[in-house]
Amino acid sequence: MIAFANQKGGVGKTSVILGVASAASANEVPTLVIDLDPQANATAVLGAANSDRTINEVLYTGIRGCAAEAVSPTSWPAIDIIPATLALADREAQQDHAFEQRLRDSLQHDELNKYELILIDCQPSVGKLVLNALVAADQILIITEPTMEASAGVAAIQRTIATARHYYNEKLSVAGVVINKVDLRTRENKYRIAEIEKHIGSQLWSPYVPYRAAMSESRGSGVPVHSFGKEAADLTAVFDTYLSLLRGSGQTR
Repeated sequence: MIAFANQKGGVGKTSVILGVASAASANEVPTLVIDLDPQANATAVLGAANSDRTINEVLYTGIRGCAAEAVSPTSWPAIDIIPATLALADREAQQDHAFEQRLRDSLQHDELNKYELILIDCQPSVGKLVLNALVAADQILIITEPTMEASAGVAAIQRTIATARHYYNEKLSVAGVVINKVDLRTRENKYRIAEIEKHIGSQLWSPYVPYRAAMSESRGSGVPVHSFGKEAADLTAVFDTYLSLLRGSGQTR
């Protein structure tokens, strides 16, 4: 179970999750996406066929195993989703005891064992929703971009990971760091990438995700980026690599 996160917004966490989901769909890898962001962008793109129950109700009730009832098929082969709505933002104010463990407990259901991958799309914060993701996840994949602000967000989420590991989930590990929206034609991008490489070292995943219009177009049309064929060949090669890395981590479920 992998959480995709960064404290900084706008770095493309949802785009990277959708890219990995596209690769999983193309390779027929059973995958569940959990949309833990009140903006619900992953839900909008994947097109949940059944949104009667969402992750908001799952976290509100806190019943062990109840997440299985909120799973919905999507329009993408092999990809299911537990959808989100804007009402999910209300959970940040919930004061129930051990609330940070509700996602983990809700996923304890045999029906969910059929998924090889479970991907959690986190909101850009370090609040209760993100903490739920870190308590439930085996690993976290940090998404950033080659800007000063996003690089600072990496340091912030690493501190949150250390706290979650110390108090709630000692098995939580960092799968890696992904640099998204890379344009090597700019000096700023080159400088920031070198800076990130210096501080992150071996945790940095390669190749980087290039900035391509095809990614935005696939989101806008609600179809996997792999359906764009040669037009998005460099993007799909990156996401195929990421899928292989996640499947080979031994912590996909």
